Amino acid sequence: MKSNSKLVIGGILIVLGLIFFSETSGVLPLLHLSAGEVIGYIWPAILLGIGIKMLLDKNTASAILFLSIGSIFLFTHLFSWNFFAVLWPVAIIAIGLSIIFKNESTHMNLDKKYDDSNRVSEALIFWGVDKRMDSKDFTGGDISAIFGGGKLDLRDAKIHKDGAKLAVNAIFGGVEVLVPKDCKVITSGTGIFGGWDSKIASRETKFPVLEITGSAIFGGVEVKE
Repeated sequence: MKSNSKLVIGGILIVLGLIFFSETSGVLPLLHLSAGEVIGYIWPAILLGIGIKMLLDKNTASAILFLSIGSIFLFTHLFSWNFFAVLWPVAIIAIGLSIIFKNESTHMNLDKKYDDSNRVSEALIFWGVDKRMDSKDFTGGDISAIFGGGKLDLRDAKIHKDGAKLAVNAIFGGVEVLVPKDCKVITSGTGIFGGWDSKIASRETKFPVLEITGSAIFGGVEVKE
């Protein structure tokens, strides 16, 4: 298990332990709270925090997804809403916003077998995509799946000489990324009750660098050759 994943999972377990200890020791009851209520606030806060970070990193499509799902969980807890009753309209809104803010350069020409765009931006909510790219100057982008799945094939793409950064996230979904052979690949993913798996062997190539980051929450991300 990678050090960052161990840190996150270890931190979550410590926080959960402190919450339950506070309940059994009588601290939370004095505040008229239960462990379940506190966890109900922390879980959406994590998603909102990830969304805000992605927004600052200009990963707009992924940010919209995390902020939307985090908001749904938070409002469900605050106002005792039915999660599935509010999920569908919010999902539709999120899809609309992702289309509006999606970079036009990432639009795929359906008449072509491959997408030659230099960036990718995919927000998958309750659906999937199988995208193959043959960009001559790939610079990165973001792809996220919530209750959906996707496959991004970069084996025929050429990484920009200054490198590329790709953010990959999955919540209750899965994403598979296939990388080119003529570049150095650096992965840094975190699995939270999910799996982040990199099957890239060590390479002698030092440049260009493809950096893949992200998270898997109750989902899975797999990076392979």
